[in-house]
Amino acid sequence: MRQWMRRATAGVLAAAALTGMAGAANFTHCADALKNMGLLVGTQNGYELDRTPTRAEAAIMLVRLLGEEDAAMAGNYDVPFTDVPDWAAPYIGWLYENKLTVGVSDTKFGTRDTCSAQQYATFLLRALGYEDGNGYTYKTALDYAEKLGVIDEVNCDTDPFLRDHVVAMSYTALSRPTADGTDMLLEALVERGSVSASKASDTLTLFQSCQAYDQIRMQNAQSGARTYDLTATITDNAYNEAACSGTLTVDGQDFSAELRQDGTLIMGLYQKNGTLYRYENGKTVKAAQPVTLGTADARIPVSAVMDVSAQNGRYAFSFMPGVLNELVSGSNVVLKQVDYSATEQSGVFSQRTGRIYVNMPIGGRTSTYAISLSAALRSQSGSVQVPDGMDV
Repeated sequence: MRQWMRRATAGVLAAAALTGMAGAANFTHCADALKNMGLLVGTQNGYELDRTPTRAEAAIMLVRLLGEEDAAMAGNYDVPFTDVPDWAAPYIGWLYENKLTVGVSDTKFGTRDTCSAQQYATFLLRALGYEDGNGYTYKTALDYAEKLGVIDEVNCDTDPFLRDHVVAMSYTALSRPTADGTDMLLEALVERGSVSASKASDTLTLFQSCQAYDQIRMQNAQSGARTYDLTATITDNAYNEAACSGTLTVDGQDFSAELRQDGTLIMGLYQKNGTLYRYENGKTVKAAQPVTLGTADARIPVSAVMDVSAQNGRYAFSFMPGVLNELVSGSNVVLKQVDYSATEQSGVFSQRTGRIYVNMPIGGRTSTYAISLSAALRSQSGSVQVPDGMDV
């Protein structure tokens, strides 16, 4: 059961759905990518992603993540810990010498103790170049890692914290900028020769595409009042098509939208003071799950991305199995019962065009709506976004 990040994530239609997803996830594709780059080995039984890690295992995984296993094995370290076996000594010694660990006490590393999410988040923050006491403390490591994007909507549970999450958080950390802000961690590792450029190429391309998409979002977060045309194509269960059109108005941080079909279907949505509202058939009602708006959670969760392609500003993301299903599960926000089944775990998102699929009961039957939002909105992991950065 997920023990933290309970708040509704900004801009996600299924705002509360993601919070339970990491426990059900299996990040084998992240483990495969790390192994292909020489940054993960696993055990004699494979990756063993479904069990909890010890602190010794986490230490070894961190050293390998940084491409420093050879350096660690070649070193001779003097550490104060009395509970470190010979097989773990080079790894823990290297971490200690490079100020990436301080142990659980002055004389104990806690080799056989279970590694917690908080402990591993602290390891990763240090690996990225962030120093304890400068922006975060051990107590605030989880929150700070979330702020930096090392932890996202899908890659971390605290109870239980599994090797699955260690792999996903490690993979995500490679995509985040180092503390000096110059490179992604993976780029830095390639530049210093810790990782082969050819082996890192595919993963680096995926990270760069996700980063470019996120930067588009940030660039679009600077608009003021404006109006856009809004067009929807509606397909019901009988595959009859009709067109809806209307206007989207953006004014500062407020927006409203209205779609009409022969005067019988009117829906709109707007947010005010951090709360999302629906406008249906002449009535304004509060959203089933009010959403707190912001920007920190709007990134694409790279650990959930199997593949991404970009062409002419249009991005196509393929997500790991279960992500979109979990995203939709239990969601009744705004347009209700968002149906991504036709996408087969993929979504197509663009700077200028977004598409969402919606099931709505009309006249006693349920129709499926494929709504294309032109120019003004785009979809991101189940969210719809306006150019001023406010999500719905």
